[in-house]
Amino acid sequence: MIKPDLVDFGGDLVLDGNRVIDNEIGASTITLAKNYPDGSLFKAYCGTSFSAPRIANIAAQLFSKYPDASSNLIRALTANSAELPTEIPDYFQVKSKAKAKTKAKTKEKIKLDTQKILRVYGNGQTNFAQAAYSTENNVVLLVDNEIIEVGNFKIYEIPPLPPEFLETKGTKNISITLAFDPPTRHTRGDSYLGVTMEFQLFKNIDIESLKNAFIKSASENKDNPDEDFAELTMKKLKKKFGSSIEVDLQPGVNLRKKGTLQKGQVIIYSNSWKYDKKSMYLVVSCNRKWARESEIDTQRYALVISVNHSDTEVDLYNKIKLQTQARINQRLRVR
Repeated sequence: MIKPDLVDFGGDLVLDGNRVIDNEIGASTITLAKNYPDGSLFKAYCGTSFSAPRIANIAAQLFSKYPDASSNLIRALTANSAELPTEIPDYFQVKSKAKAKTKAKTKEKIKLDTQKILRVYGNGQTNFAQAAYSTENNVVLLVDNEIIEVGNFKIYEIPPLPPEFLETKGTKNISITLAFDPPTRHTRGDSYLGVTMEFQLFKNIDIESLKNAFIKSASENKDNPDEDFAELTMKKLKKKFGSSIEVDLQPGVNLRKKGTLQKGQVIIYSNSWKYDKKSMYLVVSCNRKWARESEIDTQRYALVISVNHSDTEVDLYNKIKLQTQARINQRLRVR
C-alpha cells in the first residue's frame, strides 16, 4: 500500500568529506532547546520524528477552523492538498529517449518513478492554506460523515467543468481523496481491513447507464461478497462504452484501495482531453473482507474533490458553485 500518507520537513544531515554533521543550523529545524537553563533558548535539530508534529499542527488548525468536521474529513483535506516537494533527488528520476517532433534527433526525457516516490513520499507534503480554503482557480467539493452499506455503492455528480478549464493554457488537475475508518486487525492475512472501499471517476457516460451497470453487478455479486463487484462492473462498462469513459486516476485503483486514505488524481496538459462537457460521476463502493455481516453492515467516510487550474485568472470556483447550488439532489457541496 501507499505509506507514508504524508511527509514534511524534518531537517537533514550534512556530509563533509567522510564526516557526517548532524544538527547543522543551515539544514535543520529550529526549535526550543531541551536544556534551556544551560544554554540557548533555541537549537537546531534534525530527525524524521519532527515531521509528525508539523502535520499534526496542520490537522489541529483544520479542526479549529472546522470544529464539526470528522477525523475522516480532516485526513482527506490534508491528503488532497498534499503535493510532492520540488526538491526530488535524481534517484527518483527515470530517463528515456524520445524523438523530437521536428527533427530526427532524439532527446532525453525526464520523468519521475512513481512507484519509488509513493514508497518514500506517499501523497507528499500538505499545506494548511490549500487544505482550508478554495480559491478562484482551485475549487474544493466535499461530503462528510457519509454512510454506505457494505456491498453497495453511491454515485456523486460533479457539475460540468467550465469551458475555460480545458481551453485556457496551463496545467489542469482533478484530485479525489477518500478517507474511511473500517475495523482493523494487526495480522494482515488476506487484509488487515475488515471492509475495503474504492472509487472510480467517469466521463462521457450518462448516469442511468452507469447506475444500472453497478446495480446489476451488485445484485449478481450477492452470493459472492468477497469478489470486487466494482472491478467486474468496470470491465463490462469499458466493453460496452469504450475505455474513454474512465478517468485514468493515478495511482491506480488496485494500489489505492489497499489503504484507508486514498488519493487519485489526473493531470491534464493539453485541451485534447476527450470530454463531452457534461457532468462527470464519481462512484464510491464498499466491499466486505473479514468483517462479519452480523457485526458490520455500514461504513462511514468523507470525500474531497478538487478541480485546479494553474492559471490564477481562470474562475472555476464561482461557476462550479452556481451549478452545485442549482442541483437539489447534489450531495457534494463547495467549500
